[in-house]
Amino acid sequence: MNGCNTNAKGIKALIVFRETGDTDNLFATVLCDAIRLVGIEVQCSVEEFWNSDMEYNIIHFQWPEEVIGRNSNDFGIISRLKERIDFFRSRGTHFIYTRHNLCPSSANEVINHAYEIIESESDIVVHMGHYSLNEFAAGHSGSRNVIIPHPVYEYTYREDISIERARQYLNLPQDAFIVTAFGKFHNNKERRMTLNAFSKWNKRNKLLLAPRFYPFSRINKYGHNFLKRWISRTGYYLLIPLFNHFSKIHAGASDEMIDSCDLPYYIAACDMVFIQRKEALNSAMVPLAFLYHKVVVGPNVGNIGEWLRETSNPTFNPDDPPNIVKALEKGNLQTIWYKGEGNYSYAMKHMNIKKVGKEYAQIYMNLTNN
Repeated sequence: MNGCNTNAKGIKALIVFRETGDTDNLFATVLCDAIRLVGIEVQCSVEEFWNSDMEYNIIHFQWPEEVIGRNSNDFGIISRLKERIDFFRSRGTHFIYTRHNLCPSSANEVINHAYEIIESESDIVVHMGHYSLNEFAAGHSGSRNVIIPHPVYEYTYREDISIERARQYLNLPQDAFIVTAFGKFHNNKERRMTLNAFSKWNKRNKLLLAPRFYPFSRINKYGHNFLKRWISRTGYYLLIPLFNHFSKIHAGASDEMIDSCDLPYYIAACDMVFIQRKEALNSAMVPLAFLYHKVVVGPNVGNIGEWLRETSNPTFNPDDPPNIVKALEKGNLQTIWYKGEGNYSYAMKHMNIKKVGKEYAQIYMNLTNN
């Protein structure tokens, strides 16, 4: 990387992601800052992609649904997407795509088409593990693929929170063994898998901390369907407090994002992090848990399983309940052995922001200079 800043001078890049802060996923924001440190001029915007005539050396896609809209049903936007890519390419722009997932489980035909276009039109596809690269390359002959790890978000959240202070802040018992399942639960399969394993795990004084667990909501998501709206609001205001009081779960509603200022408290408060996915390619919770010196128990799927196996954290078959319980038991032992300290050391060496930013910047420079 010697001379990196000199080669980076004059390169302009656009990361296609929303400009507003209404997201609990800071990947694009952190990546922008990391690449800027190398000397490349980077802007993070969806509006720029659709409406700007600015000349960019690099346009970097993240999630295709962020480009066209997460709930888009407009088939016309697919042709407009291809037209915009052709427009920028005619001006010498190169395209990169970071593959975060295979495709959203709730994707419609429009979003599926957007994935196909961005995957096929990108000059280089960046993967976060060998699993993703091998799976993608098998179905896309001739594609150019590289691996860059998911960054650990150091300097992004407050990192000096003690477990005692975090539990006090969240009003959690100081003497409990707390397992955090932080991300949004996508469906009832994930809820059943987590609850079943946690209930069968023979651990004294355990508590499941799942801030986005319940499928209830205080907002009207069901329009004029009075019954569904009533059940949802009743669940939010009555059942959630009731369940939290009488069960070994401290949980919230799935559609409520956690403020970035509160997020580190949920990780710092726990003894162990549980990844509740049955099917997933990546999870930002793995590097985030590593940052806070936590043991991670997760499914042996996608890049998640690859990361956990490489770092000797417990994995499980999400369709085998006894296997999940065994993974929880192993994770419990690893917390006693201070395995979380090894996770932190690994993340700081292999997943630090400076390293990841330089690797992305090198791809930007290689494409621009060649």
